Amino acid sequence: MFRSILPALALAALALPATAQAGGKELFGEQKCTKCHTVKSEGIAATEEKEKIVDLSGTGKDHDVAWFKSWLMKEAEMDSKVKKGEKVKHKQKFKGSPADLDAIAAWLKTLTK
Repeated sequence: MFRSILPALALAALALPATAQAGGKELFGEQKCTKCHTVKSEGIAATEEKEKIVDLSGTGKDHDVAWFKSWLMKEAEMDSKVKKGEKVKHKQKFKGSPADLDAIAAWLKTLTK
C-alpha cells in the first residue's frame, strides 16, 4: 500500500509550488502591489504612473521567503538604492491575511528571471 501512495504524494508535493505561485501572483494584483511595482519577467505592468516604479523581476534570487514576509511587514530593512549609507523599509505594511502574506512571499521567491 505504501508503494502505491508514494507516487501520489510526490506529485502532490510538486504541485504545491505551482499552486502557491498562482495564488501569490493573483494576490499581488488584488493587494494593489502593482501601484508601485512591475514584474516585467511575468508581464505584470504598474497600474499607476509614478515617478519611481520598482521592477521585482529577479528579486527571488536575492532573498528567501522569510525575508520577503519580514520586508512586507516593515520589519526588514535594505540598503537604499537612492541614498548611499541609508537603510529603507517597505513603504506600506502588508494588510492582508497571514495566508495571503505566505502566498505572496512564496511567489516573490519564484521570481528568478
